[in-house]
Formats: sequence, structure tokens, C-alpha cells
Amino acid sequence: MSHLIHLVNARLVDGDQLVSKSLWIDSIAGVFIPPPLPDPASSVAAATSIDLQGRIVSPGFIDLQINGAYGFDFSEDATEEVEGKSYTQRYRDVRRKLIATGTTSFLPTMTSQLPQRYHRNLPLLGPSKSRDPFDGAESLGAHCEGPFFAHNRMGVHLPDAIISSGKTSEPTHVFETYGMNNLFDESYSFDGSISSNVRMITMAPERPGALDTITELSQKGIVMCIGHMAADYKQARAGIEVGATMITHLYNQMNPLHHRGPGPLGILGGAGDINPETEAKILGEGTSNTRPYFGIIADGHHVHPASVRLAHLMHPDGLILVTDALLLLGDEDGTIDWLTRRLTKKGISVTLEGTDIIAGSCVTLLQCINNFRKWTGASIPATLQAVTSRPAAVLKLGHVKGTLQAGADADFVVLSENHVPGQPASDLVVDEVWNFGTKVFDRNTS
Repeated sequence: MSHLIHLVNARLVDGDQLVSKSLWIDSIAGVFIPPPLPDPASSVAAATSIDLQGRIVSPGFIDLQINGAYGFDFSEDATEEVEGKSYTQRYRDVRRKLIATGTTSFLPTMTSQLPQRYHRNLPLLGPSKSRDPFDGAESLGAHCEGPFFAHNRMGVHLPDAIISSGKTSEPTHVFETYGMNNLFDESYSFDGSISSNVRMITMAPERPGALDTITELSQKGIVMCIGHMAADYKQARAGIEVGATMITHLYNQMNPLHHRGPGPLGILGGAGDINPETEAKILGEGTSNTRPYFGIIADGHHVHPASVRLAHLMHPDGLILVTDALLLLGDEDGTIDWLTRRLTKKGISVTLEGTDIIAGSCVTLLQCINNFRKWTGASIPATLQAVTSRPAAVLKLGHVKGTLQAGADADFVVLSENHVPGQPASDLVVDEVWNFGTKVFDRNTS
């Protein structure tokens, strides 16, 4: 098989359209390439041609918030072995299973933990340095979801780990919590930017010192999100103004929308920040009306389908599908130990044992994609943007991830459509997954 691969008879995701054209790949470099000039004497003549028979080719899916899967939690003690396997071995196993779902890149997400746990785990969850296609889904850096939260919006995060409201969220305290080396590690280069084991942080913007931290870390290349917050509209807006670019799992663990006090959700409306009583800008002169991206969990439990549709109508270009999946993804129904607590799984619902408190999900991005299409009527290309080009844009990696353009990493998914009578939209099915130009999953042979 030639290292040059030519995919023909495919429908490629190109912006808001599905375009029928071919795609070229250099499997040694692991990237998409421009169509080579015809030359019978060159290796182009020996290129391997693959007929996809009209199936859809999408960039690989990117999950910005996933806490674990297949019995493994990214926040568990990295010093302990389970059934004879180390943390690193189990992490690799999960990545290899995850890629078969179409997720080729992700941010391993740590929930609120004590500093020692961050210091041990984050070096193991940083950006993958290997381009071995069989290593599984690629980490683009860790997402630290917590522990700088509002105490009345912690959800199921460990109460003892949530930073006391008496302590600030100023940069120095944040550096100590995560470890300076995990935030600013310049010992290796990741895509030409300052490297860090931590790629994204979620914090409540109303906490003392939080705005200073959001400002400083966002300027240094870490993606800052607001979430698990008691912030009103003005406080949430302030977090966006100083550098936060995303809202973590919209609707969940934040103040709801009210017509006189819109809360964080009001930011998606995009209206100017005008105080109706004084006609003065609430945030002062020079503020922008930039609307943030937002994650949303389309599992049918975290957010009602009608609310998913409402968010999509308000700001379709900002919507990013995330799973918020826990270690119960891929497991049977039942109750298990989770860190210091116990979780009950029933279907795709995960709650704290003996309560109706939602603990997370156990869905894949593909399930979220299919749910979203049914609930909103969005087109296939528009839906796939929510798991490809938009998360890549949030991470400022749009030139190498979430795209089929020449020069980008050849991470992609081949999808077919399953039409179900009476269903408003076809279900997408993952037929093949390619990682760095190599096929690593085939539904017909797995």
C-alpha cells in the first residue's frame, strides 16, 4: 500500500455543506495534502485509491469535557494500580477504546481535587507527544474543571476540594493549586505555542481575584471558561470581557434565565450592555459584544431537548457538543464507587447513589450528535461543526485539528446514514476512524 492515499467518491464536510470531491493523504506524515500534480513516473501513479461509495467524511471529533470512560476516571489516584494495571496503562487503554467512537482528540477533564492530586495527574494528561496512530485518541491537554467554584454550584464535585470562599482565586493561589509547571511548561513545543499540561480551566468569575486570573492565564494561552458559578449577568459578562471564551456546560450549575435578570445565559443574546435606567453601558466604554462559545450536554438528562434547541437558536455558531462522560461510559447499569462517593448508572443517566442529583453522563459524542440533529433539525454539516471546527477554534488549533484542509492532521471519521422510518433525522453511524492518516477502526472488521 502506497503512503499516498486518495479517497474518492466521498462527501466531505466543508463549512455548511457536504461537497462531493476527493481527498489526498500522506500516511507517513499523517496529514492531508493538496492534490498532487499528475505524473505517471512519480509515486502518485502508485497511490492507493479508496472508494468511499458516497459516504460522509468528517474531521475527527473533539471532546472538550470528558472525565473518564470504560471504568477509568482521569481524577483517580495516579499512584495506585487497579487489577494489576497502572494509571498510565489504563489511560492508554481508554484512549484506544475512545477513538473507536469517532473521538480522535479530547481534553481529559479533572474534576475538583486537592492540589496533590493535580500535581500527580496533570503531567500524565498533558498533550500527547506521540503521533503513533495506534496510541488512541489524542490528548490536547487537560481541562481543569474546578476547584474555584461557587459553593452553591458545585454539583457532585468533592465538597472538601472546593476552594474556600475565604480564599481568593487570584493567580498565585491558582498556580499553587495546579502546579506552576503544569501551567507554564516550555520544555517542549506544542503546535508552535507555549506548552502546558493544562489546556483549559473552568472557574466561577464572581469569586474574588477570578477576573485577574482569567486575564493573566488567557493572555498566556490557556483557554479560560466560566462555569459552576453563582454569577449574575454582569459578573458573567465581566469574565468574558477579560478573556474567558467559553461557558462550561450551559444551563447546568449556573443561575437560570429570568427576563429581568438573564444570568449567564443572557450573554448569548448578544445585545449591548445597556442599563435601561441610565442608558449607560454597564461595563463601561470600550467593551465588546463578543458572544462566547458554550458547551452543552445533549444526553436528554442534563438539558431538556427544548432548551438545547433554544440555545442553538440564540447562538448557533457558539454551540459545542460535549459529553461530560464519566467512567461509567461503556459499563453495564449498576452502582459503583467513584473517588470518595458512589454513582448509580441507569441507561444513560448517572446520579449520586440514592439521589436524583445528576453526576455526569455516559454518552458518546456520536450519541450527542444524533440527539442534537433530532432536537434541532440542524443539517449534518452544521451539527458536525459542533464537534470539529468549533472546539478546534476554541483551542486555537483550527489549522491542524477539526478540518480536512491540506496541512492539517489526517484525523477523520467515515460516516454512513441510518434512516429510521418516522424519525425526523437520520442517525449517523461511525464506519471508520482514521488517525494521523492510518485507519485504526473499521466497523465491518471490529
